[in-house]
Amino acid sequence: MTAFTLKMIALIAMVIDHVGGVFPDQTFFEFRLIGRLTFPIFVYLIAEGFRHTKSPEKFLLRLFAFALISEIPYDWAVNRADNIQNGLSPWHVDFLSQTNIFYTLFLGGLAIVFFQYIHKSLTQNIEDRNKITVYLSIGLITAIATLGIMWQAESLGTDYGGYGVLFILLMYVIKPKWPRIAVFAIMNVLQHRWMYEWFVSEHTLPLRYYWLIPATLATVPLILLYNGKRGRSLKWLFYAAYPVHLVILAVIAHFVFI
Repeated sequence: MTAFTLKMIALIAMVIDHVGGVFPDQTFFEFRLIGRLTFPIFVYLIAEGFRHTKSPEKFLLRLFAFALISEIPYDWAVNRADNIQNGLSPWHVDFLSQTNIFYTLFLGGLAIVFFQYIHKSLTQNIEDRNKITVYLSIGLITAIATLGIMWQAESLGTDYGGYGVLFILLMYVIKPKWPRIAVFAIMNVLQHRWMYEWFVSEHTLPLRYYWLIPATLATVPLILLYNGKRGRSLKWLFYAAYPVHLVILAVIAHFVFI
């Protein structure tokens, strides 16, 4: 399975998920279950992209540009109900709160680029006697920087927040296949850490929500089928599809389900 095929699966699952999120009363919960495929696949492929790109800075800039472009239709569609509930216009846009997934991908990419810079700077002319010190320094500096970036993700209310940033970085820094797959599976489970509150509370979590974990773990066999090849190159399709489909959903929500 090529990266192109994985992207198509993630793209289709994303659209279905957003339809279910924007129109919860007109759709089924299964729409959200299908949507659980999207983020883990994007995380893995973003890390792969930074592993193979010749220009990480341009890649990062592209993610940042689409984060800003996408925030307008994202607020119109996904945040529409919250805006109305808070007494705001359904067309209200806030670039610094409850932000879209491209913010998360950009900040995760930023953590990767910072790691690349630190690793390159500290390993130049490295000597055998100070290898341990150098790699400990790389780990410590990267950890501090990543925590700062994760905090920024949380303060911006990005999709998946600081967890998403850490997930992206881990998929980049862990090179061996099977340890990376193991961490990938663990992070998929941790995506639903909010369920813990229900386990220790007096209330019962509706049974259907327990399907979110296996739905997310369904990405593991998909990643195992990935052959490391790029496949067809339609990168602008995947970038443009995000804001375009949100515009369509926003228009439908406003003029059909006012």
